[in-house]
Amino acid sequence: MASLQGSSVQSDLRIVIIGNAGDEKNKVVKSVLNCENPTGEKVGLCTLHQCEHEGRRIRVVEAPGWDRTLQQTAENIKEEVERSVSLCPPGPHALLLVIPVKSLSEEPSLSDITAAQMHKELLSERVWKHTILLFACDEGAEEPQIKEYIHKSEKILEKCRRRSHVLQKSAQIHELLKKIDNLVEENHGDFFIPQAYYELIQHKTQEASAESEIRHRRESLDSPPSLKKDKGDSVEKKETIEADKHTPLEDTPKINMDFKQFVVILMAVFGALIGAVAGAENGVSGSCSGLVFGVIVGILLASISMYIYTHIYSRSYPKKPTQRTS
Repeated sequence: MASLQGSSVQSDLRIVIIGNAGDEKNKVVKSVLNCENPTGEKVGLCTLHQCEHEGRRIRVVEAPGWDRTLQQTAENIKEEVERSVSLCPPGPHALLLVIPVKSLSEEPSLSDITAAQMHKELLSERVWKHTILLFACDEGAEEPQIKEYIHKSEKILEKCRRRSHVLQKSAQIHELLKKIDNLVEENHGDFFIPQAYYELIQHKTQEASAESEIRHRRESLDSPPSLKKDKGDSVEKKETIEADKHTPLEDTPKINMDFKQFVVILMAVFGALIGAVAGAENGVSGSCSGLVFGVIVGILLASISMYIYTHIYSRSYPKKPTQRTS
């Protein structure tokens, strides 16, 4: 894209002109090329023109008409119409369908308009997205006559989203190019792809999609969801075990310090009583010795009891696993 006079336009514009043979069609070619005597390259029955207009290159392909006097077969016409869009690769930005507007003395021919529509649709229905209906007027054509032609072309206008242009003078070509630029902008710079290439692209896209789906199914079969789940559970269990190694035993019973002191004192008193009673047979000295001995034994028994109680209980009642929240 390039900036031209404040607007965003294509630096390389590709146009195909389709219509029946006649002076009106030649007039359109001359106006677009801004040349009275255009010379182009003949390819089959199509003519390829190139020109520079306000700093950008314009390629114009003139498709052959379908006049019965040319003695062309339907297959030949279809071949040439398809050739016309392939002569400006990768495809035309705009296709101008020329409807000649005769002088006031002639009525618009519905059959000619229908023939124009039929020949345009040889390129597929997609072509209407890139089409502008161009009414090329004779010198003597007046406003009422032009309106009558537009009215008779209502079906075509609906197909191309009512994009049209009335060309009466060559000076109006600037307005036509502006409408073509608007069409290109509306299509986001897209262009018409010839049907043969379009079908090939569609076919390759479908093949790629099918291959992707098959590959996805194979990967699913190689790695069943159940195995993946078990593997995830194993990882989670391993993490839980590792966490437990570094986590203090929260549920291990902790004996309060006051309770320990109480047990030691109780056992000391109990040992003192037993020692005093046992030593009383030897008199006062024996009673005192038994008292001291009983206190020492009681303290030792209390300490041993606390140690056994704590360690046996912690092993008999292990820490409950902590629930992990996801």
